Amino acid sequence: MIFQDENTTPRTSMNGRQKLFICLIDLGILAELCIAMAAAAAATPEAFTSTFMKTFFAMFLPTLVIGIAGFRKLRDPNRTENA
Repeated sequence: MIFQDENTTPRTSMNGRQKLFICLIDLGILAELCIAMAAAAAATPEAFTSTFMKTFFAMFLPTLVIGIAGFRKLRDPNRTENA
């Protein structure tokens, strides 16, 4: 980076299982977005936003929690944080 010392910035690296898991979570979120848009499109124009928000966030929040927990669970236990 421009103003940061390369030696003091924390390094974030993921193993292959974490990368695959993140790709699956991303695909799940995209599917949830499509489902929420379809549900909102079927609703009346006045209820479009509320239907979308209710549908999307009802699916997204559990996915987010599962994603964070799964990402942490798939960490390599033998690896240090700043390696």
